[in-house]
Amino acid sequence: MDDEETLQYFTPGFTAPPIQINMAEAQDPTEDDEETKASKGSLKGSPPAKFNGDRKMAKKFLNDFKTYKFLNRKNETMKVPANRVALALTFIKGEHVQDWAHEMMKIMEDRLESTLNPMLETNEYHWDHFEDAF
Repeated sequence: MDDEETLQYFTPGFTAPPIQINMAEAQDPTEDDEETKASKGSLKGSPPAKFNGDRKMAKKFLNDFKTYKFLNRKNETMKVPANRVALALTFIKGEHVQDWAHEMMKIMEDRLESTLNPMLETNEYHWDHFEDAF
């Protein structure tokens, strides 16, 4: 009786379509090329020292961050200007600069989330504005 029930679902002449596999997607992630690893991996080198608002150290901070940026230029965090600004803001800590850093982040979020004219996160203006304001 079980055999008869099984046969009632059999459709003669039906063959399943061949399965197509995209080998690029099926590739083992441990075998990624060096550029992919660099863009998705963690950042290399020493990050800049925290900036606490001492204007004498502002130029040094910005220069150190630019060196860090260059070293990691293929990393997605550094390639996308909005992400780069957010990363730089994580190094700006202290009582005298926390309000400024918060305001910079808010301004950038407003640009990104504007309903009238949203700016792409890849627009270099985000970094230029940060650098000018710093």
